[in-house]
Amino acid sequence: MKIGPTLKLCWLDTDNRRDAYIFYKHFLPYARLSKKEKIGVLFTQKGEGESEKQLIAAVRLRPIGSFTLLTGMLVHPDYREQGLAHQIMTSLADTFENNRTFLFSLPSLVDFYQQHQFIQTEDVPNDILHLFSKYRSQGKELVLMKFSDEAQ
Repeated sequence: MKIGPTLKLCWLDTDNRRDAYIFYKHFLPYARLSKKEKIGVLFTQKGEGESEKQLIAAVRLRPIGSFTLLTGMLVHPDYREQGLAHQIMTSLADTFENNRTFLFSLPSLVDFYQQHQFIQTEDVPNDILHLFSKYRSQGKELVLMKFSDEAQ
């Protein structure tokens, strides 16, 4: 399905996350959402003339001490390859802090995140490194990246 113009990232309050929980459970069942996380979503209309919205993409910002972990960015399979992930990253750009926002990327997505000023790094705080090591010990192949406003 094609979408129309740029969609606006909406932040869900902690009492209004039912759709996000269902979305993640369906497409990323191992994801564990936390009330501490900020969850941003993109909605589109389900059909012409309908008022009901459909959640088509989501992202989570998880606080880790005084740092932020961008996690769980997910686009509905029917809406992939339409630039939604780029829209999300552009919407989030002002919230990213230099050397304080991190993510664990799949190797195939490193180039994507580099387009949004994330760089591969080993220079991370202990809390982030501990979590990264935990995921890696579970056999997950991930690349540790941080936001750097000096990235090209």
